[in-house]
Amino acid sequence: MEKLKLNMEPISKIYFIDNPYPSGHKIETFSWSGRIDEYGFIWFDFHLKTENYYANDDENSEEEEEGLSDWDSKTVWGNYHACTLSSNYWGEQRGIRINNLDEKLNFDIVVKNDLFSNDLPSEQHFDDDDLAFSIYLLGHDSCAGHQIRFSKKESNLYDITWTGKIALTYSGDDEFSHDFKAQIFNAKFEGFHYPKTWSVEKATEIFKTKLTNFEEYEFVDLNPKSNKREYKLDKLK
Repeated sequence: MEKLKLNMEPISKIYFIDNPYPSGHKIETFSWSGRIDEYGFIWFDFHLKTENYYANDDENSEEEEEGLSDWDSKTVWGNYHACTLSSNYWGEQRGIRINNLDEKLNFDIVVKNDLFSNDLPSEQHFDDDDLAFSIYLLGHDSCAGHQIRFSKKESNLYDITWTGKIALTYSGDDEFSHDFKAQIFNAKFEGFHYPKTWSVEKATEIFKTKLTNFEEYEFVDLNPKSNKREYKLDKLK
């Protein structure tokens, strides 16, 4: 009899340090893509969504939670269900810029180094519009100080470690006093998007001036079953 193979794939999770769920929260959705804007700046976008915070909570604890902070209260976490952490989910154009205008971008060199958002507010200035990502955690809160590390595997897959700091601004707290750490396994870069006003010919011309090894990329139709032609630039295997 053929032995059944156990699925030992690691589970991608995000941990909100010292919250009531030390085992973390499973990441149900994750995407990593690139984008070039009208000015020639190139950005990485990241998006993740977790399962419900309480999905694997088997404890039927009726412990008194009076006096606990929002961060420490399971009841509060339960009221907000799940986390979305994203640079593009709400329609804004945020993310982390990865190129300089005066030199070509080498994708392979970029992912060999850590990315930093460099957006942690000072005590004198805090504007949520300056932040690289938005977060829905315990309401629409704020996050900054991101560090993203890539570890390349086979088949153009990457393991990603993503850390950052959180302020519970939804409840009126502007202090970035909480930390998170996400561990994502077997992620694939989903290619570079470009402005919808550009033709493929214009995108080709501009990407050739912005990317090293342009021959290692190809345009991929985003909606092959539709009459509407819309493309992204994807990295070949």
